[in-house]
Amino acid sequence: MINIISAIGSLGTFIMALFYFVSVSVQLYQMKIGFIPALGFNQVLLKLDNENKLSMKNMDINDSDHQDYLKLYNLGGGAAKRIKIELLLDEENVIQEKFVNFLPSKESYYLPINKEVFDEFESTIQNNGYETNLSIRLSYYHNVSRKQQVIRLHGKLDNFNTYDDKAIYELQFIDK
Repeated sequence: MINIISAIGSLGTFIMALFYFVSVSVQLYQMKIGFIPALGFNQVLLKLDNENKLSMKNMDINDSDHQDYLKLYNLGGGAAKRIKIELLLDEENVIQEKFVNFLPSKESYYLPINKEVFDEFESTIQNNGYETNLSIRLSYYHNVSRKQQVIRLHGKLDNFNTYDDKAIYELQFIDK
């Protein structure tokens, strides 16, 4: 009889240890997810006035009407390191390349935009298209996996609103 009670106690101890192992594993996985960076861009509007002059406006920045940069955010919990940002035309033609050494969580980086990118936006609008030939390739490292992560985003223009004196488009970057 004592052997049966001892066996039941040992089995109960094993089951409790198994539950503890599973709960600790889940907590460690949740902590790991909390340290993974998540890179993305804010909302950007492109305005085309009657004179066909294109201007860009980041919606969270109120300093001027015309801006020539995109704001790259790190919305995740961890720091992104050795970020390589490539702006591509026609899938593989690199027209601009930037490097950011370190982008901590909840911080941002102003990515300057050159004239070729503006020309691509203007030609897309003039051809009544919404699919641009512009892509952004982000490659970065972080502490958790120590592997290079690569994100490829494709630029799209969406008709936001039209007024008498200007047309407004929203620039979106969609995961490809």
